[in-house]
Amino acid sequence: MSTSDAITGSALRLFYRQGFHATGVEQLSQEAGVTKKTLYRHFPSKEHLVEAALALRHNEFMAKVNAAVEQAPPALRPEAYLDFIGAWVQEPDFHGCAFINASAEYASLTLAPHILAKRHKQALVAYLEQICAQAHLNNPRLAAMQLLLIGEGLIVSSQVNGVCRELIAAGKEMVGLLGCDPKQ
Repeated sequence: MSTSDAITGSALRLFYRQGFHATGVEQLSQEAGVTKKTLYRHFPSKEHLVEAALALRHNEFMAKVNAAVEQAPPALRPEAYLDFIGAWVQEPDFHGCAFINASAEYASLTLAPHILAKRHKQALVAYLEQICAQAHLNNPRLAAMQLLLIGEGLIVSSQVNGVCRELIAAGKEMVGLLGCDPKQ
């Protein structure tokens, strides 16, 4: 593992656990086991490190989602996505979605962390649309957006209120309604 990768991984863990603005450069360098000079040699600013950490999180998250969802038969993949979310929100180190957290801390739509959060969610919707098409749902695009809303609701609710198994079960029950156009 390169020094840049080690710094990025350490930074991601700290940012995720305690927030982007609450994490200082001194703590980042200590956690990575490097001097501040070394950290700045690899990342000219803390914001560059935030961007690298979010890129790493995107890659890690999408790989985990794929690994969990692709194990299910195509018809069950939308439900497998919610199973993944339900399991994730119950992990002891769950601190919400790093991208929702980033967009809250970097509220301006023009800031790089907010843009990266938007791109992550767009990539997630595209993936969900793919699995909804594989499941032969009537309207994969609509179903993907509905699935995203259910998943995001579970994530935020679990971050704010703690895990609620009834809420997770209710979200999973909604899978049968995915892609249904209420106008028809």
